Amino acid sequence: MNTHIMNDIIGSTDFRMQHFTIRELMQRMDDGQLIGKRVQRKRWNEQKQIRFVESVLSGIPIASFYFNGAYPQWTVLDGVERIHAIRRYVNDEFQLHDLELLSKVYNGYFSDLLPSVKRRFINTSLMGYVLTTELPKEVLNSIFKRLND
Repeated sequence: MNTHIMNDIIGSTDFRMQHFTIRELMQRMDDGQLIGKRVQRKRWNEQKQIRFVESVLSGIPIASFYFNGAYPQWTVLDGVERIHAIRRYVNDEFQLHDLELLSKVYNGYFSDLLPSVKRRFINTSLMGYVLTTELPKEVLNSIFKRLND
């Protein structure tokens, strides 16, 4: 793509900041409104997923998510492994163990948590940036690379 055209496109790019709860992101996935293809870098192993979920449960701020929201069906530009870790945990696909920050009370599956802890987890607010501008694939690829460097 011509550099002049690329500059014009990038100059008109619009990302809007938005807060989501875990519940809202999971609902978007369940409704088919959010696609997170696991094609980036290496997939997280279970231990990395456990550490991430423990961070969320501990209230530690986590990195922002980036979405391409230029179409009704959003795609994840950055944060796929984090979203999949959350989804897998909520769906009881792995259990927490050997935690560093939380007590053994949190060990086990999501369904084992006290109802108040489950509510707090799924109502955790996450920050995201939603791209509202339709962009050519090469520009999206460039943005993806920048987010993941």
